[in-house]
Amino acid sequence: MISSTHNPFFPAISLFTGAGGLDIGLEKVGFEVVSTIEIDPVCCETLSKNQAKKMIIHQSGPRCHLQGTRIINKDIKKSPPQELAPTDTKVNCLFGGPPCQTFSSAGKMQSVFDERGTLFQEFVRMVDYWKPTTFLVENVRGLVTARGFDGKPGSVIKNIITAFENLGYSCRAGLLNAADYGAYQRRVRCFIIGVRHGISPVFPEVAHAAIQVNQNENKALFPELEKKPWQSLGTFLDTSADNNKANWVLPTPTLFEQLKNIPEGSGLKSQGVIENTRPGGHWGYRQGTFITDQTKPARTVTGSTAQDWIRLNDGTLRRLTFLEVKRLQGFPEPWTFCGSKAQQFKQVGNAVPAIFGKVLGQTLIKYLETYNSNLKPQKIRLPERFEQYINYTKKEAARNGMVRKS
Repeated sequence: MISSTHNPFFPAISLFTGAGGLDIGLEKVGFEVVSTIEIDPVCCETLSKNQAKKMIIHQSGPRCHLQGTRIINKDIKKSPPQELAPTDTKVNCLFGGPPCQTFSSAGKMQSVFDERGTLFQEFVRMVDYWKPTTFLVENVRGLVTARGFDGKPGSVIKNIITAFENLGYSCRAGLLNAADYGAYQRRVRCFIIGVRHGISPVFPEVAHAAIQVNQNENKALFPELEKKPWQSLGTFLDTSADNNKANWVLPTPTLFEQLKNIPEGSGLKSQGVIENTRPGGHWGYRQGTFITDQTKPARTVTGSTAQDWIRLNDGTLRRLTFLEVKRLQGFPEPWTFCGSKAQQFKQVGNAVPAIFGKVLGQTLIKYLETYNSNLKPQKIRLPERFEQYINYTKKEAARNGMVRKS
């Protein structure tokens, strides 16, 4: 438990930092990022450039983003833990998101058979050395059903949690949607919160809901009544649209003809993979051909320059711009990105929305201010929702086989 005379900021170490989205949110609520480690030199250039700007964190007192932070550009596999901070540093939180492409539905889902899928071991190694009071892991929802070396869906996340439990942590896993916490974007991510004492805290209560229920209904039966509705992309564009037409990307005449009659919330379909239960193909939308439904939050922004289309009142189509994607992710307005256009989109699209750092950071700080150091860590079962996803994946594999072996 933190005493009343303790430094008001909570020292933390950032792993797999990227462009710093999760760091921004955690700093806003009182964490002090002692160091970051990131293998991509362009991301590190972005972090250093914004550190030099000395942007004030208004929500957390007279501090600046990345103030005093040591920015390390290095492969974490080649980094000794003591390189990240003085060995006597009391680390209140160790956080980060190991590369997620190997677990993502947007990739080949090679799981641990892709070298990037084994980087969780480096996170475990750092936790083992620093023994932080808390840790926070972020990844894509595909982590829930990812197969380990045994080939069984769900074995990766179970093995990860077991590894942390063996180090003496209580671990809670969950899926969170950024739109549920007020973001203008539907972005679902898997998080694991670990704590050394007692039981890992529950995830923050959602503030927004997708479905509005009649206000006259019984609130005990419809808890959504206590939530605000999701914030729509249309509302976002009313106040935060990029009106600089020089930044707009318009479709080619051929593509416009293909898209002009597509309803909002849809796009051009790809045939997809033929499966036993889907003889017509497990179809999806062709990348870069989806037209946003402005009555809902934006879909998950990606690391591609081919963002979703916006249909204007006059029928004109344009893509979401880089500035709009940056705002949807919650980066401060002065935050700039280094590298080529493609590298900038990759950085902002791969970032963790700052809202996640803020709401989860508040949960972690509440724990840090109240935990009992005499309590032993308690094990927590995987959420029932996870088990349902895992069982469904097993059934799908039995019916259709492994469709993404390569």
